[in-house]
Amino acid sequence: MNSFEQDGLTPSVLSLNGFGVAFREKTVLASVDLEVADREITILLGPSGTGKSTLLRTLAGFNDPNPNLRTWGNVSYIGDSLGEGERPVLAAQNARMVMASILENIIQDLPERRSLSPIQQRRLAQRLLKTAGLQELVDRIDEPVIHLSLAQQRHLTTMRLAATGARLMLLDEPTTGLNDQEAERLLHYIASEGQRRSILIALHNLSHASLIGGRMVLIAGGTVHESAKTSDFLRHPSSEAGKSFVRTGSCAVAAPDADPETLAPETPPPPPLPEEARSYVSDSFGPRGFLWLKKGQLAGTPRPGIVQDLEYDLKALKRVGITTLITLTETQPDTEALAEYGIENIWSPFQDMAAPSITQAAGLCKMIQKLCDEGGVVAVHCRAGLGRTGTILACCLIWEGKAALDSLETVRRIEPRWVQSEAQVEFLEKFALFLNERVRNTQAS
Repeated sequence: MNSFEQDGLTPSVLSLNGFGVAFREKTVLASVDLEVADREITILLGPSGTGKSTLLRTLAGFNDPNPNLRTWGNVSYIGDSLGEGERPVLAAQNARMVMASILENIIQDLPERRSLSPIQQRRLAQRLLKTAGLQELVDRIDEPVIHLSLAQQRHLTTMRLAATGARLMLLDEPTTGLNDQEAERLLHYIASEGQRRSILIALHNLSHASLIGGRMVLIAGGTVHESAKTSDFLRHPSSEAGKSFVRTGSCAVAAPDADPETLAPETPPPPPLPEEARSYVSDSFGPRGFLWLKKGQLAGTPRPGIVQDLEYDLKALKRVGITTLITLTETQPDTEALAEYGIENIWSPFQDMAAPSITQAAGLCKMIQKLCDEGGVVAVHCRAGLGRTGTILACCLIWEGKAALDSLETVRRIEPRWVQSEAQVEFLEKFALFLNERVRNTQAS
């Protein structure tokens, strides 16, 4: 029985016990205990930089590709360990959806989409807009979302997430940049959705928190300092951190891994870190800048030897299991050094900030797929591990059947600088068209 059931409250959809998050040696969250009830709003409050966004992104799986991510503690979602089944859904910027129409945004992830005719989809989308309080968009339903105001885009994104039927929605500071009237309108809608599903929302504005009610959790210094009904917290906070936050909008709590000798005299030192947080081994990950596209299968990395010395980076690549390194730089790789660490090399160069040829990209994708299917672990690199590297990784997703914009969004969610030039972005569309045409020709023959 969890603490919500013991208190006679609604059983929790999400339960965290001693949950911590770190990136390499940097601990962001030390030990978080949190219960999110079914069909209720839970508000995350806390000073800027205290880890609210990190918590939401980690719960949604957005941080999973980062090889430096470390987590500990227990998390259950809808009765299963987090990651074994469904995950909470996080409202995040979506390049493809911003360029698509309002209608396409709404119907994109509807569970019943395939069973509805185009006319039925349109009518349902119009009805959802009215229900969400976005009546002014009904007659603009074919316009691109990019034409909408920031407040309308945020409102539509929240509505699109709700339309998927998700049990738990994660919202990260949705009122940032909005004026009071815009924020109040969005918050009223969020409050109404909180009657139908669970919502975990990070806010910094106490007046905004008071508008949606629900329960409040104050996070500071990597731990929870207070949890209560929002109205009770705003009137009578019980913790010292809570009293300070209600009074000033912030609180002086040391970071979980702060050095006590560097703190101001009035700031108490942080409690000892859990053993899991202290057991970091610095050489257990890949090179600096190394990121998985598909964990344990396919990654991107800077050129070995450009950040650290060559031996250090090759040892790190071997530690994470890389068996083949694909080199995109015009400088030929040191294949003898790679061979010493059991790493094979494929050299397929093209110019910095440029795109490969269609034939070159197709050949690399076919080769990467074959290597991964045979149990190999592949890393792609250019000089900095960004533009050319991200382009080939996005091509791999297109090769598997993803749309060009979906592939671009996926790789940039992992590393925002993957795929850097306009030429590289345009190439992804050309590559997708080439593959689609090849499929059509094959089917026709």
